[in-house]
Amino acid sequence: MSGQAYVGTSKRTFGHALLRLLETDYGLLGSRRVLEMLVEDVGQLVNEFYPAPERLSNGWMVFTGTKASGRRARPGQSASDHDLVTLAWPVLTAKDVQQLTRAGDTTEGRNKWFQDRLVRIVDYGRQHPQGPVLLTQADLAAMTGLTTVKVSKLLQVARKTTSKPLVTKGYYFDQGMRPSHKEEIVALYEQGLDEAMIARQSNHAIQSVGRYLRDYDRVKMLVQRKTPTEQMGQLLEMQPSVIQAYLKMVKQHHPELVENENNPKDH
Repeated sequence: MSGQAYVGTSKRTFGHALLRLLETDYGLLGSRRVLEMLVEDVGQLVNEFYPAPERLSNGWMVFTGTKASGRRARPGQSASDHDLVTLAWPVLTAKDVQQLTRAGDTTEGRNKWFQDRLVRIVDYGRQHPQGPVLLTQADLAAMTGLTTVKVSKLLQVARKTTSKPLVTKGYYFDQGMRPSHKEEIVALYEQGLDEAMIARQSNHAIQSVGRYLRDYDRVKMLVQRKTPTEQMGQLLEMQPSVIQAYLKMVKQHHPELVENENNPKDH
């Protein structure tokens, strides 16, 4: 994934939060550079009067997340233009170290080790009194040293095995490339949210949510059965463009179902 994925993480700082406060709550207008200089001066005072603590729980990391409040992001909105919450997160605990000694260096053991840590970190933000506090996949990658692709795959597996939604910031605020209604609803569904929660979060009627999900599951079932694409439209009475849209989503969320579809078999 492009390094642009980490831009939002880098902008979630005290300075950006103060700049937004001055522009919105206090309505200070004028030169952006003057406001930035004011933010720098205030930051310097904070460092002088509130030095960093000398003690923090072993394995915990101070990191700024985004409060789950407000509606979806608008085009051109900065990642710092949300309510920010700085917490100490349980990134590496004594239990993790013990588990690592038992898991060894096997791929399966390491994946389970990282997966358990991701679940705990995401759940910690969701249940925090100041939250729910959300992190992006890029945040989680930076915290754990994984790639964003690996984080995405591990979270997909964790949602199925734990039945927890494990909502990240990208899904909550619908950032980046704007998905269609179907893509948004299916993405929330694949995180483990039920139809009522999806309807509230996506601002859609629950009947529409149910229809999209039934159609998605029907297409996924035919993919599992290796049904040729040209036959799906007739079986499901859907237009080819609709079939293609759902196939794209199946490939995104379940690449294992379609990864071999274009590979010719040896005879």
